[in-house]
Amino acid sequence: AAPPCLVPLSGVPADMLSGLGGRAASARGNVGLGLRIRAASRVRQPPVGGQPLQGSVQSRLLGCALWPEQRALSSASSASVAWTEGPPETPLRRLPGASAVDDADPSRDILEDYPHAYEGFETEDGEASGGGSSGSSHDAGPLAKRMWSCARKGVRGEEVWARFSQRVLMTGALMGSRDVAMIFFAFARIKYRDVKVLDMLSPFILRHVNDFTSLEVVMLMNAHKKLEYQRIDNLKLLLNAICDHQDEWTGRHIALAANAVAHFYIYEPSFWRMVAVSLPKLVWSMNPLELCNLVAAMARMDRRDMRSLALIARMCRRCAERNLFSQETLAVSINSFAKLDFNHQSLSKHFEASVLVKLNRAMSMGPDYRKSSLRDVDVFDVQALVLTLQALVCLVGASEEVIEKLLMLISWSKNEVSNFQRRTLKTTCIILRKQHGQLCRRLPQDVRNALHELERTPTEVPTFESRWMKELRLTLQKMDINVELKAVVDDQVLDILLPTSNAVVCAVGPFAYYTSSTNRTAYSKLHQRLLEAEGYTCMVVPYYEWAELKTEEDKMVYLWSLGRRAAARDRADRANEAAPSGEAAEALTSDLSDIGERRL
Repeated sequence: AAPPCLVPLSGVPADMLSGLGGRAASARGNVGLGLRIRAASRVRQPPVGGQPLQGSVQSRLLGCALWPEQRALSSASSASVAWTEGPPETPLRRLPGASAVDDADPSRDILEDYPHAYEGFETEDGEASGGGSSGSSHDAGPLAKRMWSCARKGVRGEEVWARFSQRVLMTGALMGSRDVAMIFFAFARIKYRDVKVLDMLSPFILRHVNDFTSLEVVMLMNAHKKLEYQRIDNLKLLLNAICDHQDEWTGRHIALAANAVAHFYIYEPSFWRMVAVSLPKLVWSMNPLELCNLVAAMARMDRRDMRSLALIARMCRRCAERNLFSQETLAVSINSFAKLDFNHQSLSKHFEASVLVKLNRAMSMGPDYRKSSLRDVDVFDVQALVLTLQALVCLVGASEEVIEKLLMLISWSKNEVSNFQRRTLKTTCIILRKQHGQLCRRLPQDVRNALHELERTPTEVPTFESRWMKELRLTLQKMDINVELKAVVDDQVLDILLPTSNAVVCAVGPFAYYTSSTNRTAYSKLHQRLLEAEGYTCMVVPYYEWAELKTEEDKMVYLWSLGRRAAARDRADRANEAAPSGEAAEALTSDLSDIGERRL
């Protein structure tokens, strides 16, 4: 339903408009923003003998009261409205267009974990306080205050927020910077997304970008992330604004901004350079949650800054030594450091000790440790178990005691495993069989049955053929080579298989390398390790070498040469079959640095 129309501003006395803090007086000048109050074809009159629910013109213009007939109109929900999280008694509903990959995202939303994240916007009574720098933005209007109050109290009624959305549409042209910020925060906290309202508010971010405080800017960026509102123009504008306030940064600013930037994959080198410069002064004041979100953002962006990682690792070691990490932040931190191929002996030792503490707590509760009555107990959930097992088994290494307890807890929760978690467990089981054969043989029968069931159950995950892989496959077909495109060791990663020679051609694209380097990521090298563990010969084609080949003849010559080198290596390997079998085990237990440095 279309939003109700307001009485035209021309019909409001000037002395009443003056009480709006300058907002209504400047509403007529907003034509450049493409925003205007739609004048009704005729002036809507109140019901016979009726008065507005709240008598002042100011409250009516700011949406604090609606006529009874307008209330009936506003109860209809717009098709553009979506809940990102239902009320407590209803199941979670995914946003339109969101993929199932979002369910496997290990990082918990950072705004939910800051109990005082909004302390700059409230007084002790819970009301919004000032903070804008312009004359019209010293205080938020009653509508923004009421929305934020409902969000803080956890009011999730759909009719309530549909009515709020209609009032925001009616009074959008009268809002200052504090109104815009608090309305975004309210929608983000309650996880209610109305695309029409957000699109209407977006131009006001441009208008008031210089009036927002530095904390408001980073929280607006994270509100876009929570609402999955992908307006890259808004995000880049806010990112430039926060870069202009580098002298005001704290650890919270860095964590919030990096979290939002990484979520939308915004590659802004200047921002990350500023983070690297500011980190030596700010890292010592960051809490475990902020450290976790920062290293997770770097891992998502494949940004391997060794100096910054060393500083973060030092603080993470101290937090792990005091057991300050929660189960989700511990799992994400371990997985992020492993993904960035940052393996430090002291850090790994303290991480493993923290993992063991939480595993022992869960083991003492028995198979029912995941009951709803125990959700406040700090034990690993299924996602944290899968991430920790993959990182410790495939990338970092851990004691067999930790691995056995992780497998035991996963077997207890096997009915909760999703498709993406099952896909990760399948690749982990390959390394378990090759590297920890004795451990697998002495596992309890119920654990082995659970692992067998997880491996044999089909995984429904989407696959994707990259441009580099497609071009490489078509070139091989032009050379009359029999090729198959299939998922060999990973249900989501396609490989070019040469069935006649039991070889795999790996097209390594730009995202298989760390940012601004030619060093392959840990996951990319792990995939090659899995193929070789299953007995396949890997022929790696880097994207930067393939891009230099301009003609079809050059590409064919390159591939023939690659095949001859691979065949020569196979003959040398067969000649050395009498070598001690310990070499293979040693290759599986290395730190993955041997792959990528040599040309295959």
